[in-house]
Parts: sequence; C-alpha cells; structure tokens
Amino acid sequence: MIEDRDPLFDRLTMMVEKTRSAENLEYGGWWVGDVAGERRALDDLAAGRLSWRSSHDFAEQGLEALANGDREGALLCAWASTDLYIAALEARIRPEDKRALGQSSKKRGRPKK
Repeated sequence: MIEDRDPLFDRLTMMVEKTRSAENLEYGGWWVGDVAGERRALDDLAAGRLSWRSSHDFAEQGLEALANGDREGALLCAWASTDLYIAALEARIRPEDKRALGQSSKKRGRPKK
C-alpha cells in the first residue's frame, strides 16, 4: 500500500536538510561604528550566506506552520525558502559556469572518416 505523503511537508523537510549547515551561521547585523562587523555582514550577504541562513529559517517556519494547520503559510514559506536557496547558489556560481549552462555539450564518439 502506498503511503499518503504530503509533498509540501517533504519539500520543507528537504530544504531544512539541504541548508542544515546554515545553523552555524550568524545573522547579518552590526552596530553603528562597528566597521569590522559591517564588513563581515556585507561579505556574508555578497557570498550568499545570509540567503542560505534565511532559506533554512523559512523552511523551519514552514514546517511549524504546517504542524499548526496553516497550509497557506507553509506554502509561502516553502516558496520563500526555495527562492533564497536559489539566490544563495547563484551568488556562489562563477560567470563562466553560467555561460557553460547555456551551451550544449560537444558531440561524443569517434570522428567520422
């Protein structure tokens, strides 16, 4: 017998697992005059780490909303988590990798004589 799985629950759980390393990240913030703190937060923002952390947080909030019966809130959290996950990955990909995605692979096999 096939179990009735909730795809929304599965999606949120997958996002929590994929972004588990975000639990070790600090939130981006600094106090006025803390130049080093500001630079660190801006570096984390540019590197996608803050998007990664936010993706993880939204996935956990979505699971909580689902547990409380708020399916619409959980769905919004799933979309936000996915969007931030993509933003974090895009911040890490190099321009040449993006160009390579737009090119077909070369023909394989031996050249014809």
